[in-house]
Amino acid sequence: MAPLLYAQSGDPALRHAALRAAALEPLRLADLRALLEAFAARGVDVLITKGTALAYSLYASPDLRPRADTDLLIDAAQLDAARAVFRELGYAESINSGDMQQTTFRRVDAAGADHVYDLHWALANTPVFADVLGIDELRARSVPLPRIGAHARTLSDVDALLYACVHRVAHHFDDDRLIWLADIHFLRERMSDEEHARFWALAAEREVVGVCMRSIERAREFFGGGERGLAQQFLDAATIARRERTRSYLDARQRRLSVLRAELGALRGWRARARRLRLLAFPPASYMRSRFGARSRLALPWLYAFRAAKGVARLFRRVT
Repeated sequence: MAPLLYAQSGDPALRHAALRAAALEPLRLADLRALLEAFAARGVDVLITKGTALAYSLYASPDLRPRADTDLLIDAAQLDAARAVFRELGYAESINSGDMQQTTFRRVDAAGADHVYDLHWALANTPVFADVLGIDELRARSVPLPRIGAHARTLSDVDALLYACVHRVAHHFDDDRLIWLADIHFLRERMSDEEHARFWALAAEREVVGVCMRSIERAREFFGGGERGLAQQFLDAATIARRERTRSYLDARQRRLSVLRAELGALRGWRARARRLRLLAFPPASYMRSRFGARSRLALPWLYAFRAAKGVARLFRRVT
């Protein structure tokens, strides 16, 4: 929040962080433009989401919206083509655990600037939220981002707000990180009454009303805002109170075992559930060696045993 707070307050303690963000932004933009050009040449249709998209569509200046990476969303069918583009441009791909619907690419440029991209092919990694918004519908409702370039597109405000509300819960268990709540606040402030109506209709259809209400409630607690655009204006009491699997992520008293139960319930068929459990218990050996810094194959059984013991303990620990 430092650059945004510095712009509002001029506090000298925040000046260094604000200047660093301002100096880094042109390098980030040049790198992103080159990447989008390469994607377009390969026919990869990509949407820019979350932090970087909002930095260039919602904030007065993009450096006011700090972020560690740029999030991109593609169709899973284009993953190999996207990987090829990243490789050609000199990015290294991180190894993930195999149960993720995203992968990370990174390179350091000649100026020493670190460029990190999270490439997603689903809304969230957990199956409870993965299908809340589909890539085809997001593309159909997407809007251009002219401040970035001719090939830049992002989500509509309605979709961006739903994405922002879901992200902080699905990935971070109702985390109150201020910059995420600021995104929600500023999006809501900009939206028309008709857009608010469409937002709540979509939230009800996709069964994330509870998640959206909590996210908006937390944003209002920190940043204020009137009664405009609240769920009660657009949804009836029965819809607001309806049981939703996604609400299992909201209760801090819930144990992780309850969250795992909700994830398995969201999958269709025993094969999908077995695969999810297998990947959670036994991720690829390459990931285990990378995660724990082990080079010898002989260490793998011990690493898997350690992971299993730690995982079982976490299942009975409260989410915080």
